[in-house]
Amino acid sequence: NHLNDTALDYYGRKFTYADLIVNVKKTAAALRGVGVKKGDIVTVVSVMTPEVIALFYAADMVGATLNLVDPRYSVEGIREYIEEVDSHLLVCLNVVYERCRQAAKRTNVEKVIVLSPADSLPPVMAVGYKLTTPDKNKYASNVIRWKQFIKGGEGQSTAAEPYDPDHACVVVHTGGTTGSPKGVMLTDNCFNALAQQFRAYDKLFHRGQKLMNIMPPFIAYGYACGVHLPLVLGFTVIIIPNLDPAKLGSLVLKYKPEHMFGVPTHYQQLAADPKLRDKDLSFIINYAAGGDSLSRGAEQTVNDFLAAHGARYPIAKGYGMTEVSSAATIAAGNVTKPGSVGIPMVNTVVSIFEPGTETELPIGQRGEICICTPTAMKGYYNKPEETAYLLRRHADGQLWAHTGDIGSMDEDGFVYLDARIKRIIIRHDGFKVFPSMIENVISRHPAVQQCCVVGYADTDHTQGRLPFVFVVLEPAATGKKRQILRELRQLCLEELPEYVQPAASAYKIIPEMPLTPAGKADYRKLEEEVG
Repeated sequence: NHLNDTALDYYGRKFTYADLIVNVKKTAAALRGVGVKKGDIVTVVSVMTPEVIALFYAADMVGATLNLVDPRYSVEGIREYIEEVDSHLLVCLNVVYERCRQAAKRTNVEKVIVLSPADSLPPVMAVGYKLTTPDKNKYASNVIRWKQFIKGGEGQSTAAEPYDPDHACVVVHTGGTTGSPKGVMLTDNCFNALAQQFRAYDKLFHRGQKLMNIMPPFIAYGYACGVHLPLVLGFTVIIIPNLDPAKLGSLVLKYKPEHMFGVPTHYQQLAADPKLRDKDLSFIINYAAGGDSLSRGAEQTVNDFLAAHGARYPIAKGYGMTEVSSAATIAAGNVTKPGSVGIPMVNTVVSIFEPGTETELPIGQRGEICICTPTAMKGYYNKPEETAYLLRRHADGQLWAHTGDIGSMDEDGFVYLDARIKRIIIRHDGFKVFPSMIENVISRHPAVQQCCVVGYADTDHTQGRLPFVFVVLEPAATGKKRQILRELRQLCLEELPEYVQPAASAYKIIPEMPLTPAGKADYRKLEEEVG
């Protein structure tokens, strides 16, 4: 009933819901034209573009699945993911074609569909893009360009397969709780349940609002919260396919989106952006941070920034994991507490268990966060043992996702996240140090922009690890490094228990925080640095 509303905005080119539905049907017909059948898995190596959004729904219509791969992966990494699901069709951006071509050797890939970021740009911008970024690829004979691919679907059926709630519409890759990369199968039901859970927050979400999508398609957060959720709710999705963090403030001012889903570093960048200094940001309703923990100091900084610029609510926060389609708890609007990741979403139960067991712990006690939700994955692709390790049916008959995260819940149902089990630093004497305890103290110092605490080997004992602090300073503070380090040590001495305190030499100021492809602090890289 709202076909003329704008569904997508791609660099100023607007697609109505009618346009989107037509494009989805054409893409479904084109998939049938290249021989894609129900049950096939198509590998996609791309950033977010209108074509990739149409492909998501089109593959679902014909009963196929998208295997989503980060375009920054190496040749070997892309090959592994193609082989894992035995794709015969590969869809990729022209800028990564050469790596994809090499990756597809010795696999069963028969055809490669190549799309350009310019395919949906407004005409003048498309010409400019092609002039500044000419396509110099030498394409093999099995390559089909996107427009040719769509033309090849003429005359094919656009009928949808019957709705199957258990059909895996995507495979997204994660390290998961056991470390090795795994393909997470998320179903139609997962995506729909997540959208309906957010629909319940009707004070915040209204048809006709705008959401700026800055998250990539190869993580659950990108498609579930950044595409399907806003389209179900009747939003306009502003597509930012390859975010330059330095331009985030300018994009917010340009589009004035009421909603955005990002990671904590995005909001720290906004708060520090001089372009926003005197600007009115009262259009902001729900800017949500997920994907990584937000330290108390950073949360306060962002909230002070939002309040000073007229935003009516503090930063929204959420918690979840790829295996539950991204979000399980939410702190949004006025339903929030400092340091908490929120309350369980509608139809979701969250509880705290003795790690690895079915023993539920009392309110306030630390343990493993477990989630019972309709958005739980179908399973890891071809990994039944790992699936059984994460998804466990308890004696109460409910299926619980054991997250591998440590946290607690207060008497109001607010969840507090301490750390991933594998991030906990266990000392030689068995005491557990949660990185978040130290990060929350350090991040309150006004000169600290970002911090990350990791463990390093305790050379004075035969076993155990100790905490090491990495800090990124605010630009104005870089001339006072020694003084700031002294103040940080003093802060930890005053506010932390003795067994949690980092050694005086266990602090390092770094120019920038290494980030994972999803924009989280890359603690593994930092761990490698300290050994």
